[in-house]
Amino acid sequence: MDLTPEKPLAGLLTPLFALRGQNDLGIGDVGALREMVDWAAAHQFRVLQLLPINETGNDNSPYNAISSVALDPTTIEITPEALPDLSADEIAAATTRLDLKAMRSSPVAYPTVKALKWRLLGKAFENFSARSLRRNDRRARSFRAFVKEQAPWLESYALFRVLIDENGGSECWDAWPDAHRSYDDALAWLTSLKAGKRRGI
Repeated sequence: MDLTPEKPLAGLLTPLFALRGQNDLGIGDVGALREMVDWAAAHQFRVLQLLPINETGNDNSPYNAISSVALDPTTIEITPEALPDLSADEIAAATTRLDLKAMRSSPVAYPTVKALKWRLLGKAFENFSARSLRRNDRRARSFRAFVKEQAPWLESYALFRVLIDENGGSECWDAWPDAHRSYDDALAWLTSLKAGKRRGI
């Protein structure tokens, strides 16, 4: 982009969670962002800036992320077109008791939205594992390559997420049990847990 005083331009700053799209699940996501990009271009805005989109903790502040690398799962567009491992029927089953119309027009209900998106993403990964990983197809190989390439941050982040779940959803590690507070202790705890599951304990 050519940024010079002789060529003025206009832009917008927006929090992604505030954008609402045709198929969102109560929070702005990548699908809503694409719609916003098209709208901005049609109105001759040449810059669209977002607030941080890294994964947040329980305060849901974009400025208080729990990872400097991982994106917040709520930003993922959840439609059959965006996630081929999730069918329209599976999405409908997960949302049948929710008032999506109200969710799309009201402030973000973070506990509801996060639980819903985690559940749907979990189902999508379960389907992906049963189909692609089992067959070791192109998508499975691409996934394994990603995991290997991103291992320097992904492995410790995955452990951190397991520990959050183990501690009631709290990211406040200084309030966790001593066995969870250091990386080495937490890794030893997880290893023993896995060993126990393999033995059926």
